[in-house]
Amino acid sequence: MTRLPRNKIMEGISYFHILTSGLPRENIFKEDNIKRFYLNTLAEKAADMGVSVLAYCVMDNHSHLVVTAKNTADIPEFMRRLNTTYAKFYNRIKNRNGYVFKGRYESEPLADKDMTENCINFVHYNPCVAKMENFAADYPYSSARNYRFGNGLADMAAVEKLFGKVPEISEFVSKEYDFLEEKPNEDCDTVLLDLIHRYKITDKRILQDPEVLMAAIYELQSRCGVSLRDVAYLLGIDREKVRRTALKMKNL
Repeated sequence: MTRLPRNKIMEGISYFHILTSGLPRENIFKEDNIKRFYLNTLAEKAADMGVSVLAYCVMDNHSHLVVTAKNTADIPEFMRRLNTTYAKFYNRIKNRNGYVFKGRYESEPLADKDMTENCINFVHYNPCVAKMENFAADYPYSSARNYRFGNGLADMAAVEKLFGKVPEISEFVSKEYDFLEEKPNEDCDTVLLDLIHRYKITDKRILQDPEVLMAAIYELQSRCGVSLRDVAYLLGIDREKVRRTALKMKNL
């Protein structure tokens, strides 16, 4: 399914849940000092762009954010600055180059207060679900501590403005909602067969359609966690064409 441009998704919505995932088998937030750098960068870029972070949780290979902004059109630029700064830092300290994240970040609109509160609970209880902590507020790299003790990176004034008070930390998440979460990577052959069926890709000429190629790149990267080099190999098309198309996708 071809994605809508982010500015279309954001029209009329003020609150968003954002998931950023590292490359497969690359725990990009593993070490404590790296998590701290990410959170410091998050605070800096949020302040620069006028974005309020209502909740966050940094796991070893992905992060969750709940954010709002006076101008929601600023959120994509905020995420671009955050992820670009972090990727450069990570590559430098790991003496590596290339992609750090599994495709671009994912975002979903939070339609009302109830959905937003449920999402905040979902974000805070990630470490407990992963059996890293027994209590959400014990995890040092999430805003659950802010909610319990009242100070930290999260914008508690924005939280109180939305809810009238700071909500209690709760493990309850309504089954009505299915929030973005980190998922295991799928087999490339399975995804290719799905793409062939959905887009009727009978030969390489169909991939000349920019919309079809964008969809194929996004599906292979987000579902399989492969690099652009691997995408070009799997689709049997020129690597530079894949790279140029991926660059256009980032600017949507």
